[in-house]
Amino acid sequence: MKTALDFYARGKQKEANADEYDRSRYYSRDRFICPECGEAVHLTGSKYSNYFAHFKKSDVFAECDRRVDGSPTDSVYERIGLPIYMRKNFAGDFYLYMGFKALPPVLMEKAIKDSILVKIDRKNTYRINTERFSCDGTALIPLDYIPLSGHKYHLCYEPMNKAHAVSQHWSDYADGFSYEGAIFTVSEQGGKKIRHGDSITTEEKYYWVRRQPQLPSFIPGIKMEKCGRLILKDNILNVFCGSFSSELSDAEFNYLTSYLRTNLKIHLLEKQPEFVPIWPPVVKTENGYIVNNREQSVYGYVVSGNDSPRIYVYQGIRKIPDELVSANHLICVKVWDQEALVNIDRKYVSSGTLLLKRPRAIITNDVEIYELIDDAYVSLEKENVYRNCNKILFKSGHQTDFILVRKNGQIEKNGGIGEYAFENLQDGDLIYVLQNRCLVSIFVVSIEKKQGDMKISDEELYRLFGKFKGTKKVRLPHRLRIQIYEIQDKVVLSKNYIDNVLKSNSISTAMIKVLEGILDE
Repeated sequence: MKTALDFYARGKQKEANADEYDRSRYYSRDRFICPECGEAVHLTGSKYSNYFAHFKKSDVFAECDRRVDGSPTDSVYERIGLPIYMRKNFAGDFYLYMGFKALPPVLMEKAIKDSILVKIDRKNTYRINTERFSCDGTALIPLDYIPLSGHKYHLCYEPMNKAHAVSQHWSDYADGFSYEGAIFTVSEQGGKKIRHGDSITTEEKYYWVRRQPQLPSFIPGIKMEKCGRLILKDNILNVFCGSFSSELSDAEFNYLTSYLRTNLKIHLLEKQPEFVPIWPPVVKTENGYIVNNREQSVYGYVVSGNDSPRIYVYQGIRKIPDELVSANHLICVKVWDQEALVNIDRKYVSSGTLLLKRPRAIITNDVEIYELIDDAYVSLEKENVYRNCNKILFKSGHQTDFILVRKNGQIEKNGGIGEYAFENLQDGDLIYVLQNRCLVSIFVVSIEKKQGDMKISDEELYRLFGKFKGTKKVRLPHRLRIQIYEIQDKVVLSKNYIDNVLKSNSISTAMIKVLEGILDE
């Protein structure tokens, strides 16, 4: 093979071609690494050409040799495989999922028409439809097992003669676990698995999932604590959270790097290659950045440990990238298709930056709402008025802003991806929910009161409504509307009066003073 990773200095790497090196020079055994399987390779060749070769044949050699230099695949997504995710529930347990990127609407329609099936390891079969998969975002399919002996998940699409286009957007494999487990990124929702052959960085928070109940104490630089469990059908794995230290001597750092490379098939760097969008404004999600579909260019900053980083941009699903040159680590990425994948220093990594072109007004409204009842959170239906709740928990899978406007005029703001709770809520408090700068919902908080909250009887209230029936009316104040809602089902004689007040949104001025005096604040 012509391509290898060159670890030429502490915490640095670059992707290199064999013809760039002199075979007469000595290179250490761990200098060059296979980009796919993570095994050490050495520089060799013939009189006319250099190439890299594995030191030994292994079970993974044949598989990685098909992918390293790219001849058998038609798209970049076939090369990097399907992503694996973890999701965390309220109890702190994690569950495993396989991610299927959004399909173009035309392809989704054709897949449904052709009754295309997705089979995972010949164990689970799913028919492609809009209920399970998506044209807008990544669909998560639950996994309750991990392939044994470090093998990958294998997928097939049937009927094969009609599924070629689908396989270009997805892949025929997803990364498995090593004997020492797997490393995941950390997000509010859970995390995304670091693919074998990809890199991580020091002083960045990660999850480490492993069967063993403890972390290896003899390895320097591991700063992690147990934080939960990964629940599978026939097994439970331990989840640790923390980082890998950069405050190590060169010998200790090399030892840690060698351990991670050998046992987890990942590479530890001191600066993770990354493309960071600067202009125009974009919306960050777990899978990438959403760009206004009218934009043709995205300007950004290139983060790299190399002085001259190499930048590869894949338009759509193309397998051959455009190579850009940065000026002071700044570049302009053209987004011609509906998506563009930007990889820094490596051609094929799953941790690249994905730019997704979408309409500006993206209304995802995937917010879940829970109320606290007897020290437990109970799911609420999506309504505008909630009762019995002075504490509400919001959970969102997309970037969401929550703005609480209390009755006293105080404004509180919170947001992000994940869970956010508002406490000590009162009648009439408003919670505005915004996604992608668009108002998605307005929630009116209503605390249900007991029957004894009314200071007068239904008969007396009926008499007062009749007494002031002909007086001047004004618009019903918002706070009073909430209070009237609370007594609506507690009266019989006055019910018609109350229904008319709510329907017309008007009430006599004299009755406002009466109701304010007899209803609890």
